[in-house]
Amino acid sequence: MSQPPKSRFRASLAGRDSHIRSLRGALAMMSALALVTTWGWYQAGQDITVHTPPDLSSGSSRPWWEVPKPNVYDFAVNLFGLINRWPSDGNQQYSENLHRYTDYLTPSCQKVLTQDFQNKRRTGELSGRERSLAPIPGYGFSDWRVTTHSRDSWTVQADLELKEYVDGTLVKHNFIRWPLRIVRYDIDAERNPWKLAIDCFDGPAREIQFNEAQEKEQ
Repeated sequence: MSQPPKSRFRASLAGRDSHIRSLRGALAMMSALALVTTWGWYQAGQDITVHTPPDLSSGSSRPWWEVPKPNVYDFAVNLFGLINRWPSDGNQQYSENLHRYTDYLTPSCQKVLTQDFQNKRRTGELSGRERSLAPIPGYGFSDWRVTTHSRDSWTVQADLELKEYVDGTLVKHNFIRWPLRIVRYDIDAERNPWKLAIDCFDGPAREIQFNEAQEKEQ
């Protein structure tokens, strides 16, 4: 027995309404997916740190994650110098520096330097002592000074001039090579825009002779 015309019309309307609801649901899901994708791309852009080499006169093409050697060197020398800058009293300022630059030190290095601070304080090497640590003129970046171990770790051979004063009298003046270990550091860019950290030393520091040191010494 055939269905009455009115019933067929109602069934047709119900089918149409069901199809419209299905389309609306699919559209809502696609809109939500588009929003999530857009948010993800935005967040990804916020988290990527790109290191640009200092000399772009001849252009540069490299993977976005690669950190140029000059950048690693500058980071290591500048941060290590800041940590070892005591304008008037190492007993106070060494400790303050370790706190101030904690986001640029790995936890293990923080422990090593904290122990160094405690040892120096115990032996009276800090109170009233001024210290400066700066690059030796003419002994700046060279390619051999940065050894790449992986995409995330390097060793920097930093030749630095160390001066210490007590009551205005120079009590220590050395030229020292520090093998500084640098690692990529997963940290909020607002706390550490370099996203690199000093992981202390890749061997013992040694004194060098300023007049005889060779710039290309390995």
